[in-house]
Amino acid sequence: MTKSQSGLEKKTLILDAATQLLVTKGVKDLSFENVAYEAGFSRQLVRYYYPDIETLIVHLCDHMGNAYREILVSGVVEVQQVARLDFFLDFFFGLSETHPMPPNLEAYDAMFAYSVGSDAVRDRMCIQYQTLGQVMMHELAIAHPDLDTAICEEISFVFVTLMHAHWSFTASLGYVGEHGKLHRRSMERIIASYVAEAPKEPTMNARPWTR
Repeated sequence: MTKSQSGLEKKTLILDAATQLLVTKGVKDLSFENVAYEAGFSRQLVRYYYPDIETLIVHLCDHMGNAYREILVSGVVEVQQVARLDFFLDFFFGLSETHPMPPNLEAYDAMFAYSVGSDAVRDRMCIQYQTLGQVMMHELAIAHPDLDTAICEEISFVFVTLMHAHWSFTASLGYVGEHGKLHRRSMERIIASYVAEAPKEPTMNARPWTR
């Protein structure tokens, strides 16, 4: 193993440890001492790779996003093009049996809490969710080519906000995951309503995803 490979492996273990802490204890217990203990490293080593907690959480956003992306891509290549949107919705509402989401939804809520006082974390999370919205737009365009780009963009924002609310309720507040079926069906109905009668003008003056 090269020095760079060793460093990458250690950083991954540190990020995995931070994720586990956010899932089990929340942002209040995210400290260098606790991350080091969870990862089996020294506090000094953790700080060598991540000089402050904000930097650690920014990198954690990318780390978690990559994990979801890898699972999603592996599922997408296994389904036919016309079924990709169905798989996409199943995955993000926790209904895919073959490609389940990583068990870390509580960590996203904890990072939301942290982002209130951190521009860097807030910006990174916005990028992650907007990227997800762009993927949703792409899948909508494939499944429903008659929908124009502005409508796909509008639906993508509705989807991501509904998805995050579902994650918060089932993970952080403890509602049963069965609610994913409700949200999944609601999203299908929203899409169907746009397909049946797309608005002739944008719903809002600013574009969706505008900050």
